Amino acid sequence: MDTTPRLKLPYIAPQQAQKQVTYNEAMRSLDVLVQPVVKSRTLATPPGSPTEGDAYLVASGPTGAWAGKTGKIACFLDGAWMFHTPLDGWLLYVEADAEFVRRQAGVWNAIGGSYPKLGVNATPDLSTRLAVAADASRFSHDGTSHRLSINKAAAADTASLLLQTAASGRAEIGLAGDDDLRIKVSADGATWKHVLLADRTSGLLTLPAGQLKFPTTQLPSSDPTTLDDYREGTWTPGLTFGGASVGITYGASNGGRYTRIGRLCVATFFLQLSSKGSSTGSAVLTGLPFTSISSAVLGMMLSGWANGMSAITGAIQGAVASGGTTLSLYGSGTGASSALTNIAFTNSSQLQGVIIYDVA
Repeated sequence: MDTTPRLKLPYIAPQQAQKQVTYNEAMRSLDVLVQPVVKSRTLATPPGSPTEGDAYLVASGPTGAWAGKTGKIACFLDGAWMFHTPLDGWLLYVEADAEFVRRQAGVWNAIGGSYPKLGVNATPDLSTRLAVAADASRFSHDGTSHRLSINKAAAADTASLLLQTAASGRAEIGLAGDDDLRIKVSADGATWKHVLLADRTSGLLTLPAGQLKFPTTQLPSSDPTTLDDYREGTWTPGLTFGGASVGITYGASNGGRYTRIGRLCVATFFLQLSSKGSSTGSAVLTGLPFTSISSAVLGMMLSGWANGMSAITGAIQGAVASGGTTLSLYGSGTGASSALTNIAFTNSSQLQGVIIYDVA
């Protein structure tokens, strides 16, 4: 064998004369092939005035001194072109394109082209063909916009973003099993709960869990189209006469419930007295679940049923106090309402109704 098997560097034969010629030829080859750099890979005709040491990757259809040298590395040395045959797996830096190219199956491709697998500080496999291990990954625009596409073959397949803890799934966002947008979560990576579904046709949102939770402390919004609160609960109605409640006691069924949607509160109640006590004056219902807004437009009470009342001929009415948690009680007369007092109540009075008002 006269040359090395890979780079075809000439061997110095035993007792060879002018060994320096063979040695210098090998050095010239190494100078070209070690950390190889070529000026271009698109030229098929040799440049007119090459500089000593200039190298090119000969393009297809070469002419002149490059004829028949397609795909070879041509280097201008000692006033003549020297050619080297590259092998698969070699890397070249192309100055004209400012990029590296790699030879695979006889074809040169730019690094960053099509590869079966790619790992960045991580090990890819045939399932996860692109693997990246880093504190952050950034995808940026190239002048205007940037869109990340995740494509699936058919509607029944999955195209999603999976968020994990220690390689165990905790949340998934995407198209899973159909073309509706789904958000789901998991506590263990095995059992999943659907949080949100957006119908691809109607655009309607569905809460598969059937519940929507608002924070305990309201985050109020001034936008009239924004729902910022929802609550349900119970409250305890009370009664005062002239601002006092001396001796007033209540029956076992005394109580109420409320539903608050945004700023609107609907409170139902059943007021049941076991003793009206000794206080006198205007009757006021107390204990509303939320403070009302300060406004001249007051909330109101609708009385649905009453029992054990005294000296009342019309309907029982109520007006919520501005900026408070009380409701003044009235009786309807001929074209006007008058305040109810302790006289209208007995030790067994019962009053059932609905209060609707705006919350502060």
